[in-house]
Amino acid sequence: MAALAVLEATARLVPGVIGDPQSHREDSFVRGLLDYPQYTRPPEFRGLRVPEVLLSGHHQEVERWRRQEALRRTLALRPELVARAPLSLLEARLLAEMDREE
Repeated sequence: MAALAVLEATARLVPGVIGDPQSHREDSFVRGLLDYPQYTRPPEFRGLRVPEVLLSGHHQEVERWRRQEALRRTLALRPELVARAPLSLLEARLLAEMDREE
């Protein structure tokens, strides 16, 4: 298993292995935060619904939701990571908004 993890991590850096060259730069471990929740089809499964924003097609709102949920998840599970993470301006604003909500 360890060898597979090293192989996968190394292979991702080889041009052409990943379809979008930006993908490996946006991995959760690179940003220093836990990843946002992942959803797929159908839009409702066992009573759980995909958040409407993800179905909206509004890319900026989807990105905002993803960043906010990554922050929310990281704060809940690994709050020490937030203090060390290099937050973007958007993430810093979202964090401030979340603090005001509490």
